[in-house]
Amino acid sequence: MSTIAFPDFLEDPASFSMDQATNQRGFASPGGGSDLVVDMMNDRWNASATISPRSAAEAAAVEAFVASMRGLTNVVYLYHLQRPQPQGTYSGVLSIFLATGPGADAVYLKGGAAGQTLLAGDLIGVNGMLLQVASDCVADGLGRIGVPIVNRLRRATVVDQSVTWDRPTAPFRLISKSAVSYVPGYSPEVSFDFVEAIL
Repeated sequence: MSTIAFPDFLEDPASFSMDQATNQRGFASPGGGSDLVVDMMNDRWNASATISPRSAAEAAAVEAFVASMRGLTNVVYLYHLQRPQPQGTYSGVLSIFLATGPGADAVYLKGGAAGQTLLAGDLIGVNGMLLQVASDCVADGLGRIGVPIVNRLRRATVVDQSVTWDRPTAPFRLISKSAVSYVPGYSPEVSFDFVEAIL
């Protein structure tokens, strides 16, 4: 497995979406009673992007990217292409101030300023995980903030571990059969589907 450099043509896609795939199992009672749903953890992100038509010459770089991904073999590190930074104001040299274990539904950060915020939907990066803020939160007088997260932790966090707020990324594999086609004078739009790689 190799890491492929993030391609320039994905910087400003014509469309983009990111959603969470929850790993769960549901069981229905055979007697008509209640259902049981088991959260198996290990959530992953799906991402889809479509790039605008481009010249035939520019399309060569798109072809090279698709080929270099080698199907599911290699990974590219992606961030939320429409929200590369939080909508909230919490920023700075951020790190963990309270350790949490796998399965936790919150992380605890320090390094921001009192009163700064993270808002629902903001994304942060911790220990190779791309975590989404579940609800608005505000830093205390010491600049510390408890952050409820939508996805559960796959790995533990440790005190003083760094936290990324500007373009936090995770590794993704290309799962679509994206192909570049040509018509006279230009190459039409190309769509890509990715799934987060659990490394």
